[in-house]
Amino acid sequence: MIKSLKYIAVIGALGIGSAVATLPASAQLGLGVGVNTDVKVGVRTEAPPPERAHVHGRYTYDGYESDRWYTRHEVRRAHRYDARYNGYDCYESFQYGWENGERVRYDTTFCYDDHDRRYEPQGVRATVRIH
Repeated sequence: MIKSLKYIAVIGALGIGSAVATLPASAQLGLGVGVNTDVKVGVRTEAPPPERAHVHGRYTYDGYESDRWYTRHEVRRAHRYDARYNGYDCYESFQYGWENGERVRYDTTFCYDDHDRRYEPQGVRATVRIH
């Protein structure tokens, strides 16, 4: 009789232990403490779903195709130095594209360096959302 009570106690303890082990962490915090801790803890065992790739097609705005740079004026190579941008023969350009799922227009300035390579000076690009 005493052995059977011990077995029942052991089986009951294992059952309670396994039940507590399978509870989410947020539920375990409130068991047997007698104090409401208001701590929300969760455990995630699954992998997050893969992010969906935002695929946007090309579009035309005011007659200009997206994803292509256009110059505001004709680019004339006169090897004129522009101290503001630290480059030669700087000119303004714009492009339509996508940013964070919205259509935008990029305005920037391009210059040429000492080796006649085109570059965009840092901090000159402006982005404007279009509707």
